[in-house]
Amino acid sequence: MLPSGAVFFILSAAVLLAAALAWVVAALYQRGMLALMRGGTAPGQALKAAEAAAAAGVDRRPWATEVNLAANRRATTRLMLGLGAVSLLIAMTQSWLAFLFVYTDRQLSLDRLLLLGAVYAWPMVLAWGLARRWTWRRMLGGIALYMLAMLALVMIRSTAAQSLSSVSGWLFSEVAVPMTLVLLIGASGRIRAVAPYLLPPTLLLVGSSVLTLQIMSQSAQNPAPWVVSLVQTLGAYPTLLLFALGPWLLLAWPVFKLSTWLAGAYRRKRFSDLSYLVGIYWFLILFASALPAMEGVGGTAFVQLLAWLWLPALLFAGSRALAPPPGPPTLLVLRVFQRDAQVERLFDQVIERWRLTGNTVLIAGTDLLSRTLDPDDLFVYLNGTLGERFIASPAQVAERIAAFDWRPDPDGRYRINECYCFDSTWQAALSTLLAHSDVVLMDLRGFRAENRGCRYELGVLARTSHLRRVVVLADRDTDRGVAEAEVRRASHGRFHWLSAERMDNAMAGRVLTALFGAAG
Repeated sequence: MLPSGAVFFILSAAVLLAAALAWVVAALYQRGMLALMRGGTAPGQALKAAEAAAAAGVDRRPWATEVNLAANRRATTRLMLGLGAVSLLIAMTQSWLAFLFVYTDRQLSLDRLLLLGAVYAWPMVLAWGLARRWTWRRMLGGIALYMLAMLALVMIRSTAAQSLSSVSGWLFSEVAVPMTLVLLIGASGRIRAVAPYLLPPTLLLVGSSVLTLQIMSQSAQNPAPWVVSLVQTLGAYPTLLLFALGPWLLLAWPVFKLSTWLAGAYRRKRFSDLSYLVGIYWFLILFASALPAMEGVGGTAFVQLLAWLWLPALLFAGSRALAPPPGPPTLLVLRVFQRDAQVERLFDQVIERWRLTGNTVLIAGTDLLSRTLDPDDLFVYLNGTLGERFIASPAQVAERIAAFDWRPDPDGRYRINECYCFDSTWQAALSTLLAHSDVVLMDLRGFRAENRGCRYELGVLARTSHLRRVVVLADRDTDRGVAEAEVRRASHGRFHWLSAERMDNAMAGRVLTALFGAAG
């Protein structure tokens, strides 16, 4: 059995390795995307056909009667309650298993079980923050407030022998290490979309290295002749490096298969991006929480990980309760490129809430890498086949859109579908996406006359007759005169302008109200 220090090293080193690799992969992915987007051939007759289809519109199914802002808020409440319920079940089960197998004081009572379970349930705030795309500062503040409430509760229920400082220290120790590990792979938006999916492979690789070195250290007093010969030939440190990294060659194929299985399971809707993040963070927290108990009970401490099984069980059991109504609307998102922070905030505040009601389509870009990259995209890139997803000619647009995923995930949220386009094919993709869209959200904050792509998009929007509404965001930097000149031929009321200097909760509410107002 590995000592607790070695197990902790495996966990922390795997997290650090996943975070470091995520930085590299995200940078290379962005560079590869930019290089591919500049390729392609010139558009031809297929572009004219796509524009004609968009101008004429397609047969639209009516929106479900339940599609409105109030229904979206109810869906948000159901999701938050579901995340809270599964977190409480995991925490209560962890508490029960800890009383049975970890704590030497086996005086199990309902009162103590519920109190410890309430303390262990602090990741519920983390799950809520992931669902609502809170900033990490807000998330840490929410966790701090939760632990302050737990401090007050524990002090009320505690004996006179328990001091405020001892209880505070215990509560801090319950959160400090797990939260640090979570922050390492999730605090930066740049790696949050990559690192959690790299963690299972890095756990396997680091674990194999530590296990191999552990076995070699146990036989150091009486090494095998071939080991002595290897040290004499290579030297001590190269031999150690060989034993540390050699298992990686043996695990290359299993790691590859694990990665492709994850990507395939995501495509088959076995999990969503949100449920995966909640699951990986809960796994880290349960694993880190079990480590201190290894000194007393050994590997039995990890029986607490069984509580994690509530997550996949309830994900599928509750999928019917979280399912949105049929007839979802489709939202097309357009934006001024190279304004990454603004558009990321827009996605966090508006699109994440819209996903509980309808589909979202857009033309892929590097500005939303941290918000739209999923395990399927990631492992397609790592396999070297990302270029196959790009639309090489306007004739391929319909084929790509036919492969879109229009069904909701088990958590009731719809996925974001993207068209990967070259500079020469995005116009054809835009026209076809418009033919499949009901409403458009166009972020024109920072728009200037030289943004020719946005001017082209405005002209196409003005000519597309079937759209219920185009919601346009503007700010003090928007050249509104140029933008309005591009849409002067549009029918009255189709374009709904909103001044959005700051994308806060109130502004997000106004944007959603305008989008759902198209249902009327």
